[in-house]
Amino acid sequence: MIAALLFPVSSIAQQDSYFSQGVFNSGYINPGSYGIDADGLFCITAVNRMQTKNMDGSPVTTVLNVNGPLNFINSGVSISFFNDKIGFLKTPGFNLGYSYMFELPTGKLGVGVSLGMINSKFDQSDWRLPDNTTGDIALPTGDVNTTTFDAGLGVYYTTDKFFAGISCLHINRTAVTKTSEKTTFGRTFYAMAGYRFTFGFTDDYELRPSVYLNTDLGIGKYSANSHLFYKKKYWVGLSYRLDEAIVFNAGLELMKNLKIGYSYDYFTTDIQKYGGGAHEFLISYRFSISTEKGNNQRKSIRYL
Repeated sequence: MIAALLFPVSSIAQQDSYFSQGVFNSGYINPGSYGIDADGLFCITAVNRMQTKNMDGSPVTTVLNVNGPLNFINSGVSISFFNDKIGFLKTPGFNLGYSYMFELPTGKLGVGVSLGMINSKFDQSDWRLPDNTTGDIALPTGDVNTTTFDAGLGVYYTTDKFFAGISCLHINRTAVTKTSEKTTFGRTFYAMAGYRFTFGFTDDYELRPSVYLNTDLGIGKYSANSHLFYKKKYWVGLSYRLDEAIVFNAGLELMKNLKIGYSYDYFTTDIQKYGGGAHEFLISYRFSISTEKGNNQRKSIRYL
């Protein structure tokens, strides 16, 4: 019974979108991180990813996340809006999140949950099917507009130098279509960890290696990343996603608490030849909503 719940095989799994700058937007994939390492500030982050633009129906994903701490109850809160478009499938949605923070001798531990809705839309007028294509039970017989409940869980630990987290999104296997061959978002597991090294006469330079893994227990993505920061205002990075892409990224702080980033994915498969790479743009702003005087901020490894 437990195995059937965790590893059902009677449906087709839809994969989550992947972001190359996920290290700057952990609130999108780990509810335990809400507000835990924002230096006492709320953070609003917007990301737009455009992939293989040379192909018709190429994926375009946009995410807007706001999260921050409620220090008076040792908690964090979040709200996210997202829209994913690939081919004739459009998947907008939102979620609300809450995390509780435990103060440990060496750092902070956040345990969080996200609850929301996902809307899946098929517009049959956009379909391009081969002639005489019939009998495929995975294809809807007309337009589809389905809204379903979605849930996720996460645990996140951070210190001044180190972070690590695990999470599971779509824990209820959110439905995408309700055809005779049901399509769902696969229950997706994430794991991440990173460390910060400082060097230079005044510690102006920081090297931040990190690793990320996500899998639906069928297909997985594994990436090793390294970012070099200067005075916490400028950064360049290089990532390798196993058997898929090499990623170059850079960013800077335009003014206090306002930062922008860009990444380019060069695919190491034939898709680079036919579809081109992936462009990803990020903008982030941190702000305070506290009326308390004084400075109770806590430094963290996270930059955005």
